[in-house]
Amino acid sequence: MAITDTRPEPVTSRAWWRSLTAWGGILAMCGGVFHTVVSTLMRQDVWARIADEGFFYVIPLLPSADRLAMAEAFWFSVGSFGVPLLLLGSLVTRLTRRGEHVPGWLGGGVIAWSVLIGLLSGFDGGTLILLLIGTLLAAGAWTTRREPSHR
Repeated sequence: MAITDTRPEPVTSRAWWRSLTAWGGILAMCGGVFHTVVSTLMRQDVWARIADEGFFYVIPLLPSADRLAMAEAFWFSVGSFGVPLLLLGSLVTRLTRRGEHVPGWLGGGVIAWSVLIGLLSGFDGGTLILLLIGTLLAAGAWTTRREPSHR
């Protein structure tokens, strides 16, 4: 019995850009970087205070009134969804470039997450971009499944 190679063929540098999944991954990476950088820059004075205090054990889980600004700065920037969104986008982009399938449930999960955020806090620009990312991932998985080479 011969062992066959089941690894997917890497996609050429031009072809992977045509994938909806790739665009969802790229948008997720850009959104993650943008959110993390901008939210950190918006709280520069607080981050300077955190750095002055030594950076370790500065953010308590239940902050007192004098620590509330530091906790808010943390949870709005690096403790928020920006870093995981960057990592998710990087993984999706890598898988897409290698020609591997990204499951549709991933896009469905991002859609559900963005709808929940929108219902709880309003559908602002960030929530709509998150909804677009989920839609691109789900649509990309659906179109990939329908291609004859992936059956």
